[in-house]
Amino acid sequence: MLTPVVYAAIGYGAYLTDGEHLRLLAVETSTMAATVVVMINRNLETADVVAETVSRHPGMRALDPAAAAEVLLPLVGGPEGLLNNALIANAQGQVQAWAKPPDAAVEGRIDAAWLANVAATGQPQVSSMLGGPGESTHSIMLGYPILSNDNQRVGVIALAVHLAALEQMLRAIPLPDGSVVTLTDQDSVVVARSLDSTRHVDRPIEAPGQERAPAGVPATAIRTGLDGVERMFGDGVVARGPWLVSVGIPTSVATARSSPIFRRTLAISIASTILVVGAALVFGRRWLKAFDYLDETARRVSRGDLSPLEPRPMPAAEMERLQQTVGGMITNLQNAHEAIAAQVDDERRMREELQSLQQQVIRQDRLAAIGGLVSGVAHELNNPLQAILGFSELLQMQKDMPETARADLMLIQKESARASAIIRNLSRFGRQMSEPTPVKLRDVIASVMELRQRKLEELNICVEVEEKSVALVMAIFTELQQVLLNFAINAEQAIVHSSSGKRRVAIRSGDRDGWAWLEVEDIGPGVPPEHEAKLFRPFYTTKPVGEGTGLGLSVSYDIIRSHGGRIGYRRAATGGAVFFFELPIVPAEES
Repeated sequence: MLTPVVYAAIGYGAYLTDGEHLRLLAVETSTMAATVVVMINRNLETADVVAETVSRHPGMRALDPAAAAEVLLPLVGGPEGLLNNALIANAQGQVQAWAKPPDAAVEGRIDAAWLANVAATGQPQVSSMLGGPGESTHSIMLGYPILSNDNQRVGVIALAVHLAALEQMLRAIPLPDGSVVTLTDQDSVVVARSLDSTRHVDRPIEAPGQERAPAGVPATAIRTGLDGVERMFGDGVVARGPWLVSVGIPTSVATARSSPIFRRTLAISIASTILVVGAALVFGRRWLKAFDYLDETARRVSRGDLSPLEPRPMPAAEMERLQQTVGGMITNLQNAHEAIAAQVDDERRMREELQSLQQQVIRQDRLAAIGGLVSGVAHELNNPLQAILGFSELLQMQKDMPETARADLMLIQKESARASAIIRNLSRFGRQMSEPTPVKLRDVIASVMELRQRKLEELNICVEVEEKSVALVMAIFTELQQVLLNFAINAEQAIVHSSSGKRRVAIRSGDRDGWAWLEVEDIGPGVPPEHEAKLFRPFYTTKPVGEGTGLGLSVSYDIIRSHGGRIGYRRAATGGAVFFFELPIVPAEES
C-alpha cells in the first residue's frame, strides 16, 4: 500500500521540479529580453544623438552633396557595423547625396514619400523594412529632419541600420542550444532573427487576422516557434518601432535539467523498496521491534530531526549493520545539511558581488559611450565654433560696421561661446575620473543644467535653481553629475506622466552641520508608500516598459555611499517627490 504512494509522490515531485525549472526559464527569458531591449534602445539613442549633431553642420543644412558625403561617410561601418549607409534628401523626399553608393536591392527601395513625411512632420521616424522575403540583405531607415538656422525644415537625414549586423549581435547572446531571439514589428512580421534569418525575416509569425501589437503580448509564455519547436518565450517591447523582442529557450531544457534529479530519486527509491521488502521477507516478524525502532528513527530524520542515533541491541549482525548504516546516514545528512547551508551562503555572497560588478560595468559602459560621443562632437564642432568666434570678434572691430550688424555679431559671439561651454561640459562629463577632488555643488548643478536645459525647455518644464552651498566636498565630479542627472531625468519623466497642468522642477543646495546637501523636487504624482522602500534596489522601476531599467537610483545610491554620504527620498509638500543627497564638507585646512 505504501509503495504506490511513494512512487506517486516521486512522480508528483518530478512534476513540481519540472514546473519550477520552467518558471526559472521564464525568469531567464524575461530578463534576457529586457537586456536586449536596453541594448537596442541604447543603439537607437546613439543614432539619435549622432543625427541631431550632424544635422547642425552648415553643409547639411545647405544640402550640399559634397559636404554631406564628407560628414556622412564617417558614420557608417562602425565597430559594430549597425549603420551601413546614410543619405540626405530635400524636403520633397528627393535624395541629394549618399554616404556611399546605395545597394539597389535594399536602399534603392526607399520611399520618397516617407522621406517627405519626415520633413513634413519634423519628427524622427522609422521606415518599413527594405528587402523582401527570402533575400539575404535587409535594412531599416531612421529618418530625422534637418532644421535651418531659423528652425525651418529644409531636408532629411536617413541612417540605414544593417539588420544582418543586428542579427549577428543577437546570435552572440549566450543562450542554451536551440534558443532563438526574434525581433518583430507591430504587424507580427519578423524584422531580425538569430536562427534561420534568411528564411524567416520579413515573414509574419502569426496567421492573417491574428496579429498582436507588441504591447499586447504577455511578458512570458510557452509558444511553438516558426520552426515547430516548443519554447518558453520572454518578451519585451522596444517602443520606438514599436518592436517586440522575444527570447525563446526550448522547454526541453527544463526537462533536461530536472531529469537527473528524477532518475536519481527514482533509483534510490527503487533500491530502498527492494531492500525493505527483502528484509521483511527474510527476517519476518521477530525483528519487528528492531524495524519499528529504525522506522521511527527514519521518520524522525524525515521530520528534520538529525540528532545522533542511540544504538540498541539488534537480533542479528545484519540488523546491527543496518542500525550503523542509519546512524551513518544521519551523520552524512548532518554534514550535507551543513555543507548546503555553507554553499547557500557562498552563493548569496557571490550573487551580491555579481550585482555589484554588474552595476560597475553598466556605469563604466555608460561613461565610455559618452566619452566616445564627446570626442566626436568636439572634433566636429570645436574648430567651426572657434572660427565663428574669431571672425565675429574681427568683424566687430571694424569701425564702419553698422550698429544693427554689430548687435547681430555680438549675439553670434555669445551663442558660440555658449556652445563651446556645452562642449567643454560634455568633455568633462565623458572623462572617467578615478580620484576624488574638491568640488562645489553649484558647479555640478551648472554643468547638468547645461546638458539638460534644452530638453526641459522642449517639454515646457520650468526649472527653479536655488544655490546656497558654498562649501567644498571631496568627490568625483562626473559621478556627482551622474547622480544629479538621474534625479533630473526622474523628475522630468514624473512631470511628463502627471496629469497636473503645472510643470516645475526645483533644484536646491545648501550647507548645514558639516554637510553639503542637494535636492531635486518635482510636482509630479510622487511615489506610492508601498514602493518607497524599494526605490534604490537594482532593476526595480515603476516606469512603463522601455522607459527605465531600474538602475539609475541604484547606481546613484552606490555612488553617494562610496563617497561617505547619505541619499534618500521624501514626499514634497505639493505631493510630488524630493530626491536628495548629503556629502561631508571638506575642512578648510584640507581644501
